[in-house]
Amino acid sequence: MSKQELKKPLLNLRYVLLCIVVLVFTVYSVVTLVDLYSQIAEKKSELEDINNEITIQEIKNEEMNELYNSSDEEFSKYVEQIAREDLDYMRQGERVFVNVSGD
Repeated sequence: MSKQELKKPLLNLRYVLLCIVVLVFTVYSVVTLVDLYSQIAEKKSELEDINNEITIQEIKNEEMNELYNSSDEEFSKYVEQIAREDLDYMRQGERVFVNVSGD
């Protein structure tokens, strides 16, 4: 056998190995990119949720600032409203009617 005949299978083997390495690298790259895109989508969703929470908290802060800067009469009305709606309080001598039919 000549050197030329020995080099042919060796070159074919190198070519096959190179193709396998390139294929493996390509598959790895695609899998990594897909994983990164899914992580980005998840983080965007988390960011949107956090921004919504920030907006809600800013609205609450504005309400609290308005209450803080309100007059004593407005504050008293606010306290009465909270006592009636949230705590089910009533004034002395006041009658409260409850609809038990569920309508």
